[in-house]
Amino acid sequence: MEDNVFLARYSLELVKTLSKGSGLQALVDLGYQMLGNPFTITDFSVKLLASTGETNVADDPVWNELQLNNNFIFQTYSYYAKNSLFDEIVKHEEPFYWLDPYCKYPRIIGKISINNRNVAVLVACAHNQDFRESDKEIVSILCDAFSIELQKNKYNHLSQGMLHQSFLLDLLDGKFDDERKINERMKTLGLKFKRKLFVICLDTQNLDTSKSTLPYLREEVEIKLANANAIIYNHNISILASCENEIHFLEIESKVLREFIITNNLQAGISRSFTDLTEVREHYLESVEALKLGNLVRKEIHLFSYADYLIYDVLNLHVANGKYKKFLHPSLLKLIEYDKNYSTDFVHSFHIYLCNFKNIKDSATVLNIHRNTMFNRIEKIESILNVDLNDVDILFQLYLSYKILEMTLDVEA
Repeated sequence: MEDNVFLARYSLELVKTLSKGSGLQALVDLGYQMLGNPFTITDFSVKLLASTGETNVADDPVWNELQLNNNFIFQTYSYYAKNSLFDEIVKHEEPFYWLDPYCKYPRIIGKISINNRNVAVLVACAHNQDFRESDKEIVSILCDAFSIELQKNKYNHLSQGMLHQSFLLDLLDGKFDDERKINERMKTLGLKFKRKLFVICLDTQNLDTSKSTLPYLREEVEIKLANANAIIYNHNISILASCENEIHFLEIESKVLREFIITNNLQAGISRSFTDLTEVREHYLESVEALKLGNLVRKEIHLFSYADYLIYDVLNLHVANGKYKKFLHPSLLKLIEYDKNYSTDFVHSFHIYLCNFKNIKDSATVLNIHRNTMFNRIEKIESILNVDLNDVDILFQLYLSYKILEMTLDVEA
């Protein structure tokens, strides 16, 4: 009965504090009175948003690190990622107890949500006194109060960020077919994109979860890439990036992205550029297809642009079940057979020749042979092929044949 009176009295105080607009710290101070123990509020990247200031928890290293740095160092973050703390936070609908070898004092952890999305975490520390039976309920009430407060004033970026992600989710799900409605939604959210758009899909299946988590990675992507909004989508990370200059994006931003994904042992597919936001779903599928086809042809390069793999996507619709040979130019089949019979490497040499626009000197450089040797080799290849290599249509058919072979892994790309 005493607990119920206590909760009722302080719940009323919380309502009054919220209604007065006293701010986050006033709520934190009131929460300290309710719990009788210190606590922190952090976002999901473990950046400190607020903490009780009355108690100095000098003998708890985890508490001190957070207070000193305003966030965890990467080693500490990795430890908690490896030990599934962040998964536990997401999994538990209600506050729960937590203790690990680095925490001297037990914790109660509760998550703070806005619009059904997790945005922050409250962590109470049993420093002043042991936890009481009612403390988990108090933490739950405080989480609800902080959810309301975090949607206001200078913390509005947290709720706004969730709304941006919700909007991106709708775009990826293809829920908009009217650009006018999209523009109205963007005005409401205060959201702007540059003229050129790209969708990037980060494949995180090889992510080392002992070092990072998807929410942490998502925030890092938005920091690394200018004008980008990211969301966890289909167990990966999808990014809507925008720019004014497509060449600048592909040369500069993609370099930053490539370094990021290699560092984190990821892969990424990037769509062609577009300008109409109603096409986000279509270009998301391009980014996914680029990942799939890139892994089929050149998985070692990590970042796959759909523009480079479009021809493979077209071929993939028709070349299946091992029946690809009927699409190959007959002359190239003759060259393949010749290589098998005489242990030559004419198929590869001719491929280099085609890729270098029939330039003898450049092809010889790639193959590390003398240009006269290359010239003689091409003469021999022409005699085997018995086709006119000045015929554009024949050259295209031969080039297409090589693309089929690359996709079926029958020739070195």
